[in-house]
Amino acid sequence: MTDQLIPHIGKTIRFVRQSKKLSMEEAAFAAGISYFYLSKIEHGQCNLTIKVLYQIAQALNVKPTSLLPDGHAASLSDDTPRKKKNVLKALQQLVVQIKEL
Repeated sequence: MTDQLIPHIGKTIRFVRQSKKLSMEEAAFAAGISYFYLSKIEHGQCNLTIKVLYQIAQALNVKPTSLLPDGHAASLSDDTPRKKKNVLKALQQLVVQIKEL
C-alpha cells in the first residue's frame, strides 16, 4: 500500500474536487498552491507535505483524514442515524443549489 499512497491521495483529491465542481485553478488558488503543483499531486507525481494536505483539505472543505486511505472507511463505521443525517444534509444542500439555477 505504501507505494500506492501518493497516487491514492492524488486520486482522492481529484475526485473530491470534481465532485464539488471546482476547477483545478480554483482549488489550487483556494489552497494557496500553484495549479502546476496541484496537477502533479492529483496525478501522483510528487510527494506533498502534511501542511499542503491540510491546505488542500481546507480548500475542499473536507477533513484532511478523508483524503487518506481508509479515510472514507472511517466515516462508514459511524452509526446509522448519523449517516442518515449526513445524507439528508447533503440532499438539502443539493436542493438549494438546484433552486439557485
